[in-house]
Amino acid sequence: MITLLEINRSINNKIKNAKLNTEFEDVDITSEDVNEPIIRPSIKVSITNSTSGKFNSSCRERNLTVRIYYFCRDRYNFKIENIKMQEILENAFLDDLQVTESFLIPIDNFTSETVDTVLISSFDLNCVELLPEDKLPNEQGELMDDLTMNLGKDED
Repeated sequence: MITLLEINRSINNKIKNAKLNTEFEDVDITSEDVNEPIIRPSIKVSITNSTSGKFNSSCRERNLTVRIYYFCRDRYNFKIENIKMQEILENAFLDDLQVTESFLIPIDNFTSETVDTVLISSFDLNCVELLPEDKLPNEQGELMDDLTMNLGKDED
C-alpha cells in the first residue's frame, strides 16, 4: 500500500525538479513546523484533511489536501517573487503525481493565494488502491460450483 511518506516524497521531488534551472533552484524544502522561526526563502509541504476508508471489500480510498507554503526572500517585496513561484508550481502539478513506477494520483483543484506575504498553493489528491492480501476480509462459506444456465426457449 502507498504511504503518506511516499506521497510526500513524490511531491517534494516534483517541486525540486520544477525549480531546476530557475532562480529558485537554491530554495530549500523544509520540514520544520510552522511554529518554528521561518527560514527565508523556503518551501514547506503539508498534507492535511486526510480521510481514508474502504471503497469496497478489496480497495481503500484516500482523499488528501496538499498545501505548499512559499516564504519569499523579502517579506516586504513579495509580489513578483510569489507570482514566479506560483507559475512554477502550477506548471509542475499539471501532470499526475507519480508515487511509484506503477502508481499515479491525479491532481485536482490546484489553487493559490497569498496570505500575509506567504504564497499558499493547494490541491486535492484522491486515490483508490487494492488492499494487500492480509487486509482482505475473510471469506465465509464455500465457493459455488459451475452453474449451467439455459436462457433459451424451453423445449419439450
